[in-house]
Amino acid sequence: MRRIVITFENGEKFPATLQEDLAPQTCEQVWEALPFTSVVKHSRWSGREVNFELKTNVHPKRENQTISTSVGEVIYWRDWLNESEPDVCEVLAIYYGAEHTRSHKGDELVSVFAKIDQDHLKRLKTVGERIWLQGTETIQLQKLSE
Repeated sequence: MRRIVITFENGEKFPATLQEDLAPQTCEQVWEALPFTSVVKHSRWSGREVNFELKTNVHPKRENQTISTSVGEVIYWRDWLNESEPDVCEVLAIYYGAEHTRSHKGDELVSVFAKIDQDHLKRLKTVGERIWLQGTETIQLQKLSE
């Protein structure tokens, strides 16, 4: 069972478990991209969600896709309709509330590939609301060594 740690600019750390049984290719591509730093922002369309861009060497296929997310889920999204474009946008998002995934185009399918540990979810809500009210900040993802 592989695990990652997500660290926000103010030092909050959130361990998460990759759901390799549900999204093996997505987990592998994200794992291979680690560690990386990005800029996290709040979603405008999908409610209680913060998201950030990443680049993978090989785009994962659609796995474990849904339009309904739960608190603590970490998802992968890309513009599936334009995925043949060379610079297709890839995004990871963290949900701090249950939401319906959508954009200005309507429903957006996402691949759920990780889950933040249950005992960190209350703090996750605090961080999500801070980003919503105060704007962007940096975020770092790395492999968790225990």
